[in-house]
Amino acid sequence: MGRSYFPTSDAAQSAWAGNYRAKIAEVASALGLTPEQVEKQKGECDTIMSSISNVSAKKADLKEAIGKRNEIIATNGDALRADISNIKTLPGYTVGIGNALGIISVTSSVDYAKFKPTLIIGMFGGKVRIKFKKMQTDGVNIYRKKVDATEWSFLARANKSPYDQSFVLEVSGQSEIWQYRAFGVVNDNEVGLPSDIVQVVYIV
Repeated sequence: MGRSYFPTSDAAQSAWAGNYRAKIAEVASALGLTPEQVEKQKGECDTIMSSISNVSAKKADLKEAIGKRNEIIATNGDALRADISNIKTLPGYTVGIGNALGIISVTSSVDYAKFKPTLIIGMFGGKVRIKFKKMQTDGVNIYRKKVDATEWSFLARANKSPYDQSFVLEVSGQSEIWQYRAFGVVNDNEVGLPSDIVQVVYIV
């Protein structure tokens, strides 16, 4: 007897549960299942599909809320920046007031020559997820190579963590080991030291 199949992605699980629910009653007699057992399994499928549907709805609500937030911040942020610029021209304005309001930029004290990004890597939702801390850099340049290769290849410029990478296995069903590292980027120039090398096993 082979290992039982059970999908992992939301879409696949929902479709699978819907099919199982529809077909279990048709094969119940052949399997010797009681009506109670059939209804129990249908209920389990319903619960799975309902939970996935609920998450999808919440994701849509979150996406809408994020869009509204970004729009509000853009509109009100521009207006507030204009107000702040005006405040700095007023006769009563002082550096103390500026510091109290938090409207004076802080000069970076980062030694970019010694800056070293930190990477955390793993598989998430069928993709490679790379988390990093860019500190006071603009982002990171990410490189990768197969574990037995000698040359690094540029993968992407990432300005926001995490960075998700889709991939296709060279041979379907055959796992691959890849290594990653990154450099900090300031004003489109790489700075500092490469991150420690991290690696992940590609498999689907």
